[in-house]
Amino acid sequence: MEEKEIIERLKKGDITAKECFVREYQNLIFNAIFQVSRDRVITEDVLQETFLRAFKYIKGFKGEANITTWLYRIAMNTLKDEFKKRKAVNMLDNPISEDIPIEYSFDEKKKIIWEGLKRLSENEREIITLVDIRGFSYEETAKMLDVLVGTVRSRLARSREHLRDEILKMDFFDKI
Repeated sequence: MEEKEIIERLKKGDITAKECFVREYQNLIFNAIFQVSRDRVITEDVLQETFLRAFKYIKGFKGEANITTWLYRIAMNTLKDEFKKRKAVNMLDNPISEDIPIEYSFDEKKKIIWEGLKRLSENEREIITLVDIRGFSYEETAKMLDVLVGTVRSRLARSREHLRDEILKMDFFDKI
C-alpha cells in the first residue's frame, strides 16, 4: 500500500492499514526512541503508546509534514511524557541500559559514539539522534521539536561539542 492510501485508510479505522503502518514504521521509531531513552523497557512502552496516539490523532494529520516527521514528534513527546511520569528530569540521573544496538556492536567507532551518547542529556541525545543519526534536515527537526531552525542549529552545535568532549574524556583513541 502507498503511504497516502494507508493514511486515508487509517483515518477510516481500517485494521489492515494499522498493521501495515506499524510494520512499516515500528523499527525506525523503536530505534529513535531507544537512542534517546537508552532503556529497552521504556522504549517498548513508549513505542506502543506512540502508535496508540498516532491512531487516535491520525484524523488530524493534514499532510503538511512528512508522516515520519509527524510520527517522530509523537514518539518524542510520548517519551518526554514518560520521563515526566517517572520523574526523570535528566537521563544521567537514571540507570542507562547497557544494551548496544546490533548496528553499533560490530563497528568500533559506533561503539565509541554509543558510549559518548550515554553521557549526554536527553535533549542532547535527541537532537544528535534526529539530525546526525537519523538524517533529518534542520527544518524537519525543527518541526518535530516545535522550535526554530536556528534553535536546532545552536542545540546541535552545543550537543556535538559536548559529545566530542565526553568521548575525549574516555581516552578511547588511546585504545584503538
